[in-house]
Order: sequence, then C-alpha cells, then structure tokens
Amino acid sequence: MKYRGQALVLIALAFAAFLALLALAIDGGNAYAQRRRAQNAADAAALSAARRLWEVRRQGGSEADLLVAIREAIDAHGTFNVDDQPNHFEAFYVDESGNVLGPLGSGVIPGNAGGVQVTVINRFDAFFAGVFGFDPMEVRAMATAVVHPTAACAFALFAENDLRAAFLLLRIQAAGVHAGTDLTLRWAGNIQGPCEYGTSASIEFGVQCQGGRVQAPFQPLPDLYAVSDFAPGGPLWNAYAGDRYCIRPQDPTQPILLDAHPAGAVAPSPNQCITAQRVRLRDGLYYLEGAARVLRSQSMATIRATVTLAATGSLILDDPNNRYELQPALNDPQRGAPLLVAGQAITITSPYFWWIGLILARNGPVGLSATTAWSDRGAIYGKRLDLGGGSLQVTLDPTICPAGTPRVELLR
Repeated sequence: MKYRGQALVLIALAFAAFLALLALAIDGGNAYAQRRRAQNAADAAALSAARRLWEVRRQGGSEADLLVAIREAIDAHGTFNVDDQPNHFEAFYVDESGNVLGPLGSGVIPGNAGGVQVTVINRFDAFFAGVFGFDPMEVRAMATAVVHPTAACAFALFAENDLRAAFLLLRIQAAGVHAGTDLTLRWAGNIQGPCEYGTSASIEFGVQCQGGRVQAPFQPLPDLYAVSDFAPGGPLWNAYAGDRYCIRPQDPTQPILLDAHPAGAVAPSPNQCITAQRVRLRDGLYYLEGAARVLRSQSMATIRATVTLAATGSLILDDPNNRYELQPALNDPQRGAPLLVAGQAITITSPYFWWIGLILARNGPVGLSATTAWSDRGAIYGKRLDLGGGSLQVTLDPTICPAGTPRVELLR
C-alpha cells in the first residue's frame, strides 16, 4: 500500500508535468501566434498614425484624427480581446529619432513630434494554461514609426528653361542651380552645389561650381503652389491666421498698385474681397486677381513689409528710388514660406532687394536687376530666369518650400 500511494503521487506529478508541457506547447504556440498578429497590428497602426500626423501638420486636423487612424489600423487586422472587444492600445509621440515625448491623447501635439509609438495589448483565452492560473493570457507588441519629410526645393535658382545670371559677385550657398536648357553664368562667383544644365552651359572662369558642371535630364518646374491655393477658401488662405486681403482691379487692363505710402491709397479690408486700383500695402497675405505692382508713390524710404503676395497675373517690383526689404507672412514648416507667387512673370528692378522666402513664377520668367540682391533664406523658381547686376547672394533653406512627399520609416 505504501508503494501504491507513492505511485499515485508520481503519476499525479507526471500528469501535472504533462499538462505543463501541453500548456507550453499549445498555449505557448498560440501566444506566439497572437503576438505576431498583435505586432502586425502595431506596425500598421504606427505607420498609419505617422502618416496622419504629417497630414495633420500639412492640412490641419487634431489628435482625434490620429486616434481614429490607430483604431482603424488595429481593427483591420481582426485581433480582438477575450471579451470580444477591440484590442486596447497605448500611444506616444516620438521625435524624429524615436525618443518618446509624451502620451497621445493629452490634447496637444508637440511641436517637435516626428512620429508615433503604438503598443497593442491583446488578451486571449488559454487552452491548458488556465489550470495553472494563466487565463486569460496577454501579449503586448510595440512599434514606432517616424516621418522624414523630403525637400521640395533642391536648388537656390531653378529655371525650367534658360537660366542666365550675370553679376560682379554671385554667391550661392547650401545648394546649386538648375537650367532645363541653357545655363549662362558670368563674371565672378561661387556656387556651393552643382551647376546643372539640360542643353548647354556657358560658365566663365570667374564662376566656380563646387559641385561640378552636370548635364541633367529635363525637370519640369516643381508644382510647389497654385495661385488658387491663396484665394479665399483655398488651403493656404484658410491656413493663415493673420490678416488676409483679396483685391480685384477696377480696370483689369492695369495692374493693382500696392502702395507703401498711405496717401491716396485705399485701406484693404481684412478677410474679404474688395475692388480697387490703388491699395495700401500692409502686412498680411494678399490674393490679387490680375497683375500687381509694389511701390512707394511718395517720399524716399525703404519698402519694408511682411507679406505673401499671390497674383493670378504678373508681379512687378520696379521702384527705382526705394529699397525693398520683404519677408513672408505665411511661414510654416509644412507649407513653406512663399513670398512672391505669380501666375505669369515676376519682374524685380531695384537698387537694393533683400528678401526671405520663395519667389515663384509659375508660367513665366523671373527677371531680377539689382545693384545688390541678397537673401539668407531664399530661392528663385520660374520658367526662365534672367538675373543680373552688381551682386546676388542666396542661401537656400529647403523649408521655404512646402514639404515634399514624406518617407515613413518603421523603427525596431
């Protein structure tokens, strides 16, 4: 009897060990499968939320949009908790390096948020592990995705066709220049990047191209902005929080005059369209139907303004007696910093022209003639560029252009 009792104990222990092995084999395998499904859901949720974060920054939105993107991505993978409820998740903002900044759902998107980290929590029934108190079981899977915006502007000077720049001193920093057809650089200067051309290059020995002379395939003018984007109801009109002005000319055959001197000029009305021929130049965003000219009609002084000017026709800055010092009103990491955007040509003639932001002629040339022209954060883009004078110095900062198509990276 003594040995029989010992045998029963051994049999019980063996059975328990068998159950443990069975639980390890079956529930362990099930746990692995559940975690793999949860990981797939976490990967998809992080990628979806990171993309949506970029869209919110570019087009507007809120944290609610990010939470919806996460929820939809997780549910699309069909993983549910033991109670038939959707998987729980935890989400955090991260910077571009993947460092956690704070929880998603706090009500504020951090300014330096570059991505999202998502942890999917999946609870599921056990088959045999419940005998040992492990029922339900739980797995967690975490994924982090970050967004790397690409620069829409790669050149300081870009011409879809010919580019001519003739200066006593030409200095292009942090970028190169591009001509779709013929490139002409004369007199003296230094270009830190490549000098790209499509058909031919005439570069005098006084001009140094640190990136070399490069024959490149044709590139159309980048579709950075449409003038209609700045019109009332357009995305950039809606995105700008300051004063916005919409001007229609009384005589469509003549340009609208934006006068830096108040005498005789109509005061524009913020956030609505008016019809006028001479309008006082104030800080803000302007949508101009037709051509427009920027000047100071009386007295000699610097024309200084923080403006974004978008004209369906041409833009003309040709005041011979005054200096221009302009910087953009619309200045956003995602939307860029457009300064002058014209549906046709842009003409700048001045003894001194200083600017910040992008100058873009969508369907015409950019002509610049100045004794001194200088920008420490600018670029000039047009169908053709004809630039000349005493000196031109431009430093490219790609953030003056709208963010290009982002690259979303899944970090492990």
